[in-house]
Amino acid sequence: MKILTGELRGRSILFRPNPHLRPTANKVRKAVMDMLQGRLEGAKVLDLFSGTGALGLEALSNGALCAIFVELDKFQARVIQENLVKLKLNQQAEVIVSDAFKAVEKISRDGEIFDIVFVDPPYEWGERLRCLECLASSGVVKKEGIVVLEVEISARLPKESGSLKQIKEKKYGDTRILIYKSSGMLYC
Repeated sequence: MKILTGELRGRSILFRPNPHLRPTANKVRKAVMDMLQGRLEGAKVLDLFSGTGALGLEALSNGALCAIFVELDKFQARVIQENLVKLKLNQQAEVIVSDAFKAVEKISRDGEIFDIVFVDPPYEWGERLRCLECLASSGVVKKEGIVVLEVEISARLPKESGSLKQIKEKKYGDTRILIYKSSGMLYC
C-alpha cells in the first residue's frame, strides 16, 4: 500500500491484512484528495474509524497541519502509529484507541475543532446517521468544515443532519462518498 498524493507520494504504508478491515480503494482515496484540493493545506484533520490510517496519512502528505486518528482495534492503531513514525509524521499526529462516539465526546470536551473529518466505518455498521448527528451536535467540525463519509452504494442517509448539509456525492463501484459541509454548531 502506498501514499498516492502529495509530498509523500509513492512512499509505502505498512499494511497487515485483517479480515475485519476494508481499506479505502486507491481510486477512491485519490478522488477524495482531489475533491479536497485547496482545503488540506494547514487543515486540522480527524480520521474516525481510521483502519489503515490511509485517509489521514494522505491528508498529512497534502499539507494538513495535524491529524487525530481514532481506531478501536488496538492492532490497527499500532500499525497507524508505526506508519506515522516511519513517515516522520508522528509530531503532527495522535492515535486514539477508542470507540468513535467516545472519542468525539472527549475531543469536544477538550475544545478541539477540525477543518476536515473522515468517517469510514465498516459497511455493515448501522450507526452512520447517529455518527453524523454526533458530529453535527458536538462542535468538533468547524463552521464551513467538511465531513467526508464513505459508505456502501446502497446506504441511505439524509441530505442534512443538524448543522451538516450534503454538498456532493460521488459513486465509485460499490462505494459512495458523501461530502457534508458544516454551517456551525446548532444550539437548541
